[in-house]
Amino acid sequence: MSKINDFIETLGDSAVSLIYSNKEEYHNVDNRLLDIIRRIHIRHAIIDLNNCFDILLQVPWFHYRIWKEYNTGGKYCNPKTHKRKYDIIRNSKGWVNKAEKSCNYDKVLKYLNDCEDIKLKSLANSFENFNKEFRFNEDKSYTVRELANQLKHRHNIKLREFYEPYNFNLNINTVNINLKEKNLGTEIRTNFYDEETGNDCGKIILKYNDDLIVDIEYLSGEKFYGNDLLDLTALCGIDEVIEEMIDYYNHIIDVYNQLYDAIKDDILMNPVMKKPEVRTTREYNLDEFFKNIK
Repeated sequence: MSKINDFIETLGDSAVSLIYSNKEEYHNVDNRLLDIIRRIHIRHAIIDLNNCFDILLQVPWFHYRIWKEYNTGGKYCNPKTHKRKYDIIRNSKGWVNKAEKSCNYDKVLKYLNDCEDIKLKSLANSFENFNKEFRFNEDKSYTVRELANQLKHRHNIKLREFYEPYNFNLNINTVNINLKEKNLGTEIRTNFYDEETGNDCGKIILKYNDDLIVDIEYLSGEKFYGNDLLDLTALCGIDEVIEEMIDYYNHIIDVYNQLYDAIKDDILMNPVMKKPEVRTTREYNLDEFFKNIK
């Protein structure tokens, strides 16, 4: 149940970020400031949505104690690679954390697909379809998972709204020519030298078409290509990213509902405790904090 609560809370956090990344929430805001505001909320939404899938996998992982099948003697245990120290023992120190780290998509899907319960087989199919559509889909320019990995490893995502190509000017016979305005391209090659010895070190190649690209080729054979840093195909539009996240959000709710339907009959109330009552909760106006723009 705690994993279900974690999923709902994380999904709720992503919903807040999605709401405040919607440009229709703001009026009379400078376009550049609006892009910055939306970018901040987009980053949070991406991380939370990506985490939702991993948390959702942990619900059946713990509910059906799937980890037991990967312990010593379990039906999925590989005796050639598995060691008893890898076993997850309930109520041992740190066992929940160990079980969380052991959970992954392949292990959960293997268990669900092998079940005779038609609901669990159908749930496995829904997990697989979601995984193909929203996590590993080569037909998409990017997925929430890929954007989350960019944030994890590069701490940034490349948004088209923040891309500003260089204005490259050439002075030819005292005439200053802006290549971008004239829709022209050029390539300039020049040697570069060691400042102290004057020895030739290699070549610098300046290329300008859609943007300035600088290639550096050392005489030693080592090469640095500007294209490694400038990849225009990796740029994402803010509205495109939001549209993908909303689609992801709606479909992962469908998977959650199917999962809950499969396990709800197993959820029992503790007979010692009273049935929980839904009470009126305090309302907060987040606009006061997120939209109080002067």
